[in-house]
Amino acid sequence: MVLGPLEYLVVGFENYRFTGQILAELRAAQEKGIIRVVDLCVIQKDEQGNVTERELSELSGEEAMELSPLAGNLMGLLADEDIQQVAADMPNKSAAGLLLFEHTWAIGLKEAIKNAGAVAITGGFVSPDVIAEVEEELEAAKQNA
Repeated sequence: MVLGPLEYLVVGFENYRFTGQILAELRAAQEKGIIRVVDLCVIQKDEQGNVTERELSELSGEEAMELSPLAGNLMGLLADEDIQQVAADMPNKSAAGLLLFEHTWAIGLKEAIKNAGAVAITGGFVSPDVIAEVEEELEAAKQNA
C-alpha cells in the first residue's frame, strides 16, 4: 500500500467547546479525495490536570455519529506517547482533537518522483504563525492597492 505524506494536527478547545465546523471541513476534504483521515482521538484534561483520551469507539453515540464519516479508514497509528505529549502541552479544563491524516492528493507526485529516479530531500510545513503574518501582509497590501 502506497501512502501519501502523513500530517498530524492538534486542535485545542477551551472549556470543551466543539462547534462541528472543523469536522464539516474535514469531511468535505476527505470526500473530495484531498485527504484521508487515518487516525483520530479526543483528549480531555480536567480542572485538576487529569487526562482522558477517547478513541472513536469510546465516544458517545452522538459524538461517534458526527465523526463516523471520517472513521472508514482509521488505522490506529497514533501511539500512547503521541497522546501523552499532546496532553502535556494542554491547559487544564480543555480538550483537543489529535488528527493524523494522509495527503492523498500527493500519492501521484510521490510515485512520479520515485519513477523519475529522484528522491525528496526535505520538506515540511510553514508554521501557522508565519502563515498568519503573510496573510496580514497580503491583506494590508490589498487594502493599500
